[in-house]
Amino acid sequence: MSIPRLLLLAVLAAAAACAPAHAAGAGACAAEKFSGNRAFAACADLARLGASLHWSYDAAAASLSVAFLAAPPSAGGWVAWGLNPRAQSMDGTQALVAVPSSGGGGAYEVQTYSISGTSLGAPGPLSAYRTSGLAAEVGGDGRVRVFATLVLPNGTGAEVNHVWQVGPYSGGIQIHDTKGDNMNAKGTLNLLTAATAAVAAAAGGTDVWAHPGFGRVILSIYSIVLPFASVTVLVSVLPLD
Repeated sequence: MSIPRLLLLAVLAAAAACAPAHAAGAGACAAEKFSGNRAFAACADLARLGASLHWSYDAAAASLSVAFLAAPPSAGGWVAWGLNPRAQSMDGTQALVAVPSSGGGGAYEVQTYSISGTSLGAPGPLSAYRTSGLAAEVGGDGRVRVFATLVLPNGTGAEVNHVWQVGPYSGGIQIHDTKGDNMNAKGTLNLLTAATAAVAAAAGGTDVWAHPGFGRVILSIYSIVLPFASVTVLVSVLPLD
């Protein structure tokens, strides 16, 4: 294989890794339609819990508009998504939690929580972000959709820790499942490149999941590593002309 061809493969691999998630993955998220003429610049089908995330990021205004979609484990359950500005953990997560509306009728409303330690605490304004446009609805596929716009503080950067979870609701937010996808719904998100890559399920437990309210997520970003890894493999197995 010629050197120019190898270089072309490297360029193509890098371009694919940096493409928006909805274009590179061609996943189901790209076909989603939202009420109220809502539209988003990028989307990703998340690796756990059948969830997806749609977002538009205005770096100049430090504004992030999101739509998170997930199905509760049972009818009338809760779904949640959030950012953690400090670490990939439950402690410090700024959570948007969609719960059944007090008005009934199958409607949902959004509560916000600034989680400290292992306590969900009471709903209230997020301590790290200003929010607006909080809304929730149930889509035709049965998944609950959570909408919000967050103003990110200076210095946030393009890559953020995001977390999501689902659980039952009975008079309040109840504990989520403590195995399988619920224990491994974790990740980071690059708001500019939309690059995400699921990681293998971790063995054993963790000290933050057996708690009513929320979970955390770690996805690895490989927009730079994978292209070069692909080229390295090609060079190692294919002789040069």
